[in-house]
Amino acid sequence: MNKENKIVSFKQLDLLFFSILAIVSEIMSSVLLEQLGSGFYFSFSTVICLIAMIRWGAVGAIVGMMGGIPGMLLSDMSFWSGLLFYVAANAALSVPMLLYGNRNRDRIVESHVYLLLYILLSHVCLSVGKGIVIFIVTGEITGIVDHFGATFFILVINIIVCLVLRMRKGLICDMRYYFVEEEGEGNEEGRD
Repeated sequence: MNKENKIVSFKQLDLLFFSILAIVSEIMSSVLLEQLGSGFYFSFSTVICLIAMIRWGAVGAIVGMMGGIPGMLLSDMSFWSGLLFYVAANAALSVPMLLYGNRNRDRIVESHVYLLLYILLSHVCLSVGKGIVIFIVTGEITGIVDHFGATFFILVINIIVCLVLRMRKGLICDMRYYFVEEEGEGNEEGRD
């Protein structure tokens, strides 16, 4: 049970660290948007959330939801509309991980194709979530397509970042299996 407590503690600390990174990323993005105008917007909070979900499963979507808090607070939207658009809609990022279930998420990272599909499906789910909120708040029916198109550059950057980070073992991996491997390697006798 001590090992299980160690994993839970590390999970909470890891998710807290990723949440702080996502929040800082959103604040920096908002400042840049204000300085450079509406023609430029980029945030790393989505890719940070994608990495957290590979590491810990669907619970990693908390990182994306936390990353939405600065957007909610800094936007001109009402509190409830901002909460729906910036925080609740980000929970849609968890749909691919919920569908994937408890299988070894290292398989996603080991294949370029699976990683690309995971990132693309997550982006589509996020666009659907944002589009639903846009429809609820404004009645606009093109929100899904508009969001997907407006964040296409972010999607490309997320793909590049994930492909680069996957080359370094331990950065993007299923942490349950990482701890099991680490324990197995540490207990082996007579290793080569």
